Amino acid sequence: MASFASLPDELVQHVLLYVSPEETLASVSLLSKRFHRVAQEPLLWRCYCRDTFKYWESAHHFKQSLQGSLRATDWKRLFIRRLGRNACIAKLVDGIVASHVSRLEKIEQICQYGYDAKDYLLSQCRVPDSADDVLARRYYSSSVLDSIHRSLAIQEWAKYQKYAARHIDEDTPNSERLNCGMRLERALGAFDMFMLHDNEGDLDEISDLLDDIAARFRSANERYDLMTTRQRAIALARWLHSNNMTGLNDPTEQTYRYLRNCLIGRALRDEHHPSLPIISAAIYSAIASRLGMEAYPCALPTHVHATVLSPPGVSLDGYPLPEDQSRHQENMFLDPYGSDDEVPLDYIYSFLSRLGVHASHENLLNPTAADLIVMRTAQNIRASFTSFRTNERPLSQLIPMIELNRGDWVRNLQPALYSMIWASIMMVPVLPENDEIRWDWQHDVRDLLTYFYEYFPEDSWLIEKYVCPMYDTFAAPARRQNTWELPSKRVREQIREIRRADASVKPPRRRCDIPDGIKVKHRVGQVFRHRRYEYHGIILGWTVDNSGWEEHHLIPARQMWAGYSQPYYRCMVGTDGSDHHIIGEDNIEVVDLRGGPEVLPPEIKDLMPMAGKFFKRWDSKRGVFVSNLREMFPDD
Repeated sequence: MASFASLPDELVQHVLLYVSPEETLASVSLLSKRFHRVAQEPLLWRCYCRDTFKYWESAHHFKQSLQGSLRATDWKRLFIRRLGRNACIAKLVDGIVASHVSRLEKIEQICQYGYDAKDYLLSQCRVPDSADDVLARRYYSSSVLDSIHRSLAIQEWAKYQKYAARHIDEDTPNSERLNCGMRLERALGAFDMFMLHDNEGDLDEISDLLDDIAARFRSANERYDLMTTRQRAIALARWLHSNNMTGLNDPTEQTYRYLRNCLIGRALRDEHHPSLPIISAAIYSAIASRLGMEAYPCALPTHVHATVLSPPGVSLDGYPLPEDQSRHQENMFLDPYGSDDEVPLDYIYSFLSRLGVHASHENLLNPTAADLIVMRTAQNIRASFTSFRTNERPLSQLIPMIELNRGDWVRNLQPALYSMIWASIMMVPVLPENDEIRWDWQHDVRDLLTYFYEYFPEDSWLIEKYVCPMYDTFAAPARRQNTWELPSKRVREQIREIRRADASVKPPRRRCDIPDGIKVKHRVGQVFRHRRYEYHGIILGWTVDNSGWEEHHLIPARQMWAGYSQPYYRCMVGTDGSDHHIIGEDNIEVVDLRGGPEVLPPEIKDLMPMAGKFFKRWDSKRGVFVSNLREMFPDD
């Protein structure tokens, strides 16, 4: 019988594919000279890199390296580098979960690894329920991942700034002029990134999905190459419509404003592909471009269509145009949201007339640039946010309005509005001579900073990287200033203050230090019912002297009044976990709950994803959330 040693190297390498890379490094390569030699093969380590890590920072050019020469990349070294980064990230995550001291600093350090951190962070977002710190680990891993996702979205929008700074002449091709330095689907997909959380998918997946749809259409239309531009455009519209790729199945005034309808990534991944007219037009345009057509959204008032242009000097029906029109392009309109056929120009004119638009038709009928499509999508997201906030129906009926992928719907409210504000900032060209634009931009920045300070302090590095340099340009375009005189100085100082507070050790609040005659009855982590308003919440902290609310992890909703007659508690309530109330002890009725999370009131179950900011886990035996604020409240 042949021995293992008699196997050729190729078979040994194949066997090693079923051995963990760590085992190959630590043990197999030390067995013998032959195993050491075989364990160095680039093909083996390329497979390890491909199969072990799904996400890679763009600087690695990983997809290109996979397709390139095998020996052009040191695959083993690359694997060991990723392994080392995972070890560093694991140590930082453990530190973030264990202590609030320098928590933001550790988050920023992980964010610098970019997508190299995503595989490990996803694993921590999905730790089993049996983990001792399951809620905290999931929450902070997802928060770091959120900041990384936002960085990729903002990086995509920042391409517009580079484009706007260039001189664009009249000979610039339509595709370059209208895409504004971006790819439309990625510019819109940036909104998805703000609400991706711990779900699979990203900007690359959006492009891959569109590639796949285009390939499926081509395979279903074998005579495509023989069609005219008009025939191709109509065939695509009909195919998308018949396959339910665009529009809404049953649009009503309520379902139209669902947040998911504003997101191109969600529309592509969802089996029903729900999308507003602007997203339907963008999907159509992106697929048409992949099929060799020149197509763009056309943002008419109240409804976005798609417009398809013929090749220069050729009609939509394939006939040559007169010599004096050698650069002219005919155009046609489609409504991917609600129709599978061409929209006649007479209907467009009638549509505009009903809206009271009787002049400047030609300007409105031109393709709309990508930056304006992004801004209009941002306004749709604001409308969805407003519709949710102002709707007076029961919460259980409102959840579908902001529900996206799986669970965690409560985490979509603030990121949705945050994405809209970021888009408003990044989609403004640098026009220092335009006072009106500069004033509007600074107003948006104030809104952004408010959200950043209150909800997203982990984004300090993004504010410094993108907002501060733009702030200096918009606020003081007329003169060059020294660093200490820059308009962004105040913002940078506030960020430094946040970091100083983050690094400081806060004095603990001990029950033995409470003055005689005062008793704090309740403890951090207890679930309660408000005696008067009957909603449920979770206790986050307590005070008897109006101090301690300034902690960065207990952001104050308002300045408390002096002169306490009873202890007061900061409590976690509301739909998204960010709505903290200060409640007197007399109004708190602790609820006795024993058992798994299923025994919790519905509104507390909804807060579970956010509860990890303050708690390690739910203790089913004691009926309380186990505090992760022991540094602040060591006796609770």
